[in-house]
Amino acid sequence: MIQSFSGQPIRVFTMTLASVLLGLVISFVFMWPFALLTLAILPFMGFGAVMEMQMYLGEDEGDSADKSCSGGILIETLLNIRTVASLTIEHIKSDEYANALQAEHSGSLKTHVYKGTASGFGQLSQMWGMGLMFWWGGWLLVNQPGKFSFVDYNISMMSLLYVLSGLGMATAGGHGSNVLVG
Repeated sequence: MIQSFSGQPIRVFTMTLASVLLGLVISFVFMWPFALLTLAILPFMGFGAVMEMQMYLGEDEGDSADKSCSGGILIETLLNIRTVASLTIEHIKSDEYANALQAEHSGSLKTHVYKGTASGFGQLSQMWGMGLMFWWGGWLLVNQPGKFSFVDYNISMMSLLYVLSGLGMATAGGHGSNVLVG
């Protein structure tokens, strides 16, 4: 119990915190007004990154490996089709599947509307945040040409983008996924 609490979660938290702090420090060193704006919109961008990672990793969908859901019943039946046919329990599996579909259907619209709204707001916050970051960085480069260079802007922007992608992956649970295993 202690190992499961102190192992991977503490390691992921430490790496995420170090990544966020290092990215912000690098951004503040190269272009502090840009980093200040990004610090203000970082929570919204972080939410958007979490929602995006959940969408890409499929964590916003139901677990089809669960044997009580319709997908689990379907997969179990198809993988064991010979057994199902030899025992002549096709009608039982069909009834189980229909009951599972009916159970999932009740109230699913509200759940999907909430999930869609959260995913949409996540994408919206990321796109508006990115647009604001590009606009603010361009404004700083045009109106203060001697203070900051395009290289400073790129370094600051890339360090913050890597912070956001790492933050989204860590909070979405992608660190334990087989997706990240090389």
